[in-house]
Amino acid sequence: MTAVVVFLGILAAAGVGAALYFRIQLQKEKATFSSQSQEKVKEIAKQLLQNKFKEADQEAEQLRKQAKQFYERIKSQFQSQQKALEQKEKLLEAQRLSVADKEVSLVKKEEEVAETRKNLLIKLEKVAGMSKEEVQAQYLKEFEASLISYKAKKISAIEKEIKLEAEEKARELIVDAMQSVATEYVDEITVSLVEIGNEEIKGKIIGKEGRNIRAFEKVTGVDVIIDESPTAIGLSSYDGVRREIARIALERLIKDGRIHPVTIEEQYNKAKKDVIVELEKTGKMMAEKANWFDVPAELVPILGRLKYRRSKGQNMVEHTLEVMEIAEYIARELKADVNVVLKAALLHDIGKVLTTKVKKPHHHISGDVGRKYGLDEVIVNAIEAHHEDIEPQSVEAVIMKIADAASGARTGARKENVEDYVERIENLEKTAYEVAGDAAEEVFAVRAGRELRIMVRPSQVNDEAAMVMAQNIAKKIDETGVFPGIVNVVVVREVRAHASSGNS
Repeated sequence: MTAVVVFLGILAAAGVGAALYFRIQLQKEKATFSSQSQEKVKEIAKQLLQNKFKEADQEAEQLRKQAKQFYERIKSQFQSQQKALEQKEKLLEAQRLSVADKEVSLVKKEEEVAETRKNLLIKLEKVAGMSKEEVQAQYLKEFEASLISYKAKKISAIEKEIKLEAEEKARELIVDAMQSVATEYVDEITVSLVEIGNEEIKGKIIGKEGRNIRAFEKVTGVDVIIDESPTAIGLSSYDGVRREIARIALERLIKDGRIHPVTIEEQYNKAKKDVIVELEKTGKMMAEKANWFDVPAELVPILGRLKYRRSKGQNMVEHTLEVMEIAEYIARELKADVNVVLKAALLHDIGKVLTTKVKKPHHHISGDVGRKYGLDEVIVNAIEAHHEDIEPQSVEAVIMKIADAASGARTGARKENVEDYVERIENLEKTAYEVAGDAAEEVFAVRAGRELRIMVRPSQVNDEAAMVMAQNIAKKIDETGVFPGIVNVVVVREVRAHASSGNS
């Protein structure tokens, strides 16, 4: 019994020792595993850190390249300006040296004259036996006679100069008078008046520190003339569609009474939709008059824009319909193809509403429109040939040319000065589109052409590029001379963020 108890005790002790052994081994294994895991984590962290450093180096290199390119561009501009200044300084220095040389030469001449005069007096005293005082009196007498002759010649020359200048001033006066008359006529057809009722509403339209009027001009692209009359506000723009949208929006703002930048934009968008509907309505009417019932849908609103466009004072819808009537009558009398002349007459001046973004004569643009929509070459030639630079290839083309000339040449149909004004404004916007390219969303020529606003896509143009673009456009205007006088070029880069509440 005692042996059994001893045996059991030995077994128990052995079990406890085995358990203790296994526990020690387990702890060693855990320590080893923990050490390996830490080493692995450190290795992974080290690798990630190296990758991050590498990416940071790449980004830093890219930034250095961009900064270097921007620096080189600014440096180039600075060097060109510095070179121009240096040339001006050289020119001024050369002029200064020339003036200094002339001054030295003049002093020498005066000294020579004084010496000559002194020698002459001495010789005269010896020859004539006159006293010094008598010689001086004789000399002064002769000098006064020569001075009188000199004054007479100068007076005659000045009289001629004054006469020429007076003639030049007279011509300038006549030209100024003619320009003032032309300006009054331009205002008559490029300004829409909106009745406001009282001065209080005018104050709302202007807004605090002019906030509302600036927002309205920015959104609509028209000039707001607040001093047109006490009870009216003028909206000025060469673009009839733009001016009509602004007129409708302003009338609705006045009726609503709530005038601030948000409602201005809302009413502008609504008015724009209404005008688009009117453009489509007008375009369909014109197409139906030409018996073209399957006219392409995208061509309809472009035709409708003729309603808000004038050429030399003549409304383009009225002119187009008149040309259609004249051409149809002549074609029927001569047994020509009526459908050809009607379609040609409908599209012959459509290029005039597309000239802002396309640098071509309007009749060439009209011909391109005809080709784009698959019209027969006979029709295209009749469209293009209504001006002198393209030869008519058919009797229908000759009829078109006659009909257009008959409509435009009738008494009181057109005014040349307005067309010139509109062409200058259009050339301004064309120039901006040429320089800005696809980066330009919209271009507005306002202030009668004295200001050019370019709305650019912020994703394509950064702040530095916007500054460079404004300088390039201004330089292009100076080089081409598309508009007389000073034009203030404003490039607008605006980023808008939109969100709606209630979205999950």
